[in-house]
Amino acid sequence: MKHSNNNEKYFFEIHKDYDGLFYFQLKDYEDNIYLDIGNYTQKTKCEKEVKGIIYNSKNEYHFKLWSIYDGKWIILLKKGNGLTRVITDEFDTREKAENVIEDLRHLSLKTPVIDKTK
Repeated sequence: MKHSNNNEKYFFEIHKDYDGLFYFQLKDYEDNIYLDIGNYTQKTKCEKEVKGIIYNSKNEYHFKLWSIYDGKWIILLKKGNGLTRVITDEFDTREKAENVIEDLRHLSLKTPVIDKTK
């Protein structure tokens, strides 16, 4: 995987569900979903969480790999206060999960955010 320009590889999408709550997904252009986080009552809180993901992903110590079952792996991303912020979908191998961590560490405020609530 190339990690140098993830502004072209990943994007965030903000959605509104049938209950009127907001959530966002981190996706790649092949439509794979890496993060799916939600239940925000305000879109501004959802947008703030996107920035928090970007900010916390810069610190390699905020990531933890977790083996769950049958050789599957998930990634935990913690906030600065140590509380778990994100749990990713599962990955088939540890190597794939490690590559995703490296990609996430290169997210920036230039990573596109697409508002699908309009």
